[in-house]
Amino acid sequence: MTGPDIEALRERFLAYAEAFATREPGQEAHYRLKIEHSLRVLGLAQEIARQERLAPDTAELTAMAALFHDTGRFPQLRQYRTFSDQLSENHARLGVQALLENGLLEGLVPAQRRVILGAVFLHNARSLPERLPEPLSAVTRAVRDADKLDIIPLLLEHLENAPVLDPVVCLGVTRDPVRYSPALLEDLEQGRLASYSQIRYENDLRLLAAGWTYDLNYTASRRIFIRQGLLERLFRTLPPEERLLRLRLRIEADLQKS
Repeated sequence: MTGPDIEALRERFLAYAEAFATREPGQEAHYRLKIEHSLRVLGLAQEIARQERLAPDTAELTAMAALFHDTGRFPQLRQYRTFSDQLSENHARLGVQALLENGLLEGLVPAQRRVILGAVFLHNARSLPERLPEPLSAVTRAVRDADKLDIIPLLLEHLENAPVLDPVVCLGVTRDPVRYSPALLEDLEQGRLASYSQIRYENDLRLLAAGWTYDLNYTASRRIFIRQGLLERLFRTLPPEERLLRLRLRIEADLQKS
């Protein structure tokens, strides 16, 4: 590949993101959260690419798209004070706009930029189009997996340890150890991904994240999920109901598939 490498782009991203973080002292922790998340997603995407032995050019594009996947979160938080797309704008679309307006992909050739912009735009879609060209398909799927693999422990850390749920991090859900939304559970029982629009309670966040396993695209991603013990943590505090136990067993079986 020609043009800036991943280290040069990392410096560009940090300069872009830090400008938001230093301007908004009241939201400092939220900006910092997204900076650190983006860098961890970069590392996870690189691990997936290595384990899956993606072609070198595809692996490099995967790293770049992973680094920039949440670029839109910074203007979203500044303007709307939320990470909820339902209450603001699609942060993937904001990300594409930010990448173009701030010249963050400058120096890359048009074919590289198209893949990165496409992966950023699609990284939060509920489902992907059936036929995506390569390498866009491989890159987008790796970024989506890496994103989920970092969001889940981040959410769990907050749900397990925060005395009061941060409405920005947890999207305004109600703290309740027993309740969950039946429609969300029904979707997961049918093998469908749940929607953010369905979440009302903290248990909904756990179930939503558990259902993301249906959309892990790579064997390496499933291995990382299992290695981190995420399923046990997601179900640990859910009510001990038969339906929830059956769902856990189904997800465990799905994760073992190659």
